[in-house]
Amino acid sequence: MKKYITVALMAAIPTIANADTQTQTVDFDYSAFTGGNISFDQFDSMGGTRELTGLRLTYDQTFDLEVLVESNGPTSLSAGDWDIEAGFYSLHQFGVVTDGRGGDGGPTFPLIGSGGVFDVFTADLGASDGYNGTGPDTFIGSASFNSVFMMDYDRSTTLGGNLLDVFSGEGVLDTYIGGISEILGQWHNDPMWVVDPNNPPEGPWDDNPFIDPYYGFFATFLTMQHSGSIEVAFEYTTVPAPGGTALLLGAGLVGLRRRR
Repeated sequence: MKKYITVALMAAIPTIANADTQTQTVDFDYSAFTGGNISFDQFDSMGGTRELTGLRLTYDQTFDLEVLVESNGPTSLSAGDWDIEAGFYSLHQFGVVTDGRGGDGGPTFPLIGSGGVFDVFTADLGASDGYNGTGPDTFIGSASFNSVFMMDYDRSTTLGGNLLDVFSGEGVLDTYIGGISEILGQWHNDPMWVVDPNNPPEGPWDDNPFIDPYYGFFATFLTMQHSGSIEVAFEYTTVPAPGGTALLLGAGLVGLRRRR
């Protein structure tokens, strides 16, 4: 009886999977106007001896934005008469068009958002001076936000399974990070300006030639920047190759024969 128990234990030991973690960190710095590419090393299964079971993404990041507000009104405005809400939010696409995914009928790219920046701006604005981008009728506001976004993924969800799939391979995973932006303006004390057709507002505040001149305040982004680092942690199990188990089992049998 003891001889067979010894053989069973020797055969069972190499089939136990060992859990482990592999990490990498990539720096990034891009303008949200254009977006940017970020490349990661994929997880190599080493010929099937390692299995990717989980993934942790950690973004240590800073968001910065700068907005220009300008009035083309005939009288000055006070802070609080108006405000704008401005912000942008990151979107990280794990794959690029050249990978052959997405638009050709194949699986779509996994996509996640890691956060963003948002603020409300108001200020005194002078009467329009007729010059765009400068003068007492303009205001430049800025906002910055630092954050850490961390999320774990596994195959229990569709998104997690897709992320593990695209990170699995022997090469490099090319990704694209960009974002969406918004500016919303509103009056709190509307000056009720009326356009004089004989003296319309100065400057091309609107590029649409089919819109009549009108008074108001206008806002545009000057900068939208997203920078920081992304740490990718692969959680995986190590499973010995079947050949190793057979060798140990064979050694146990040889031992038994010798003891007999």
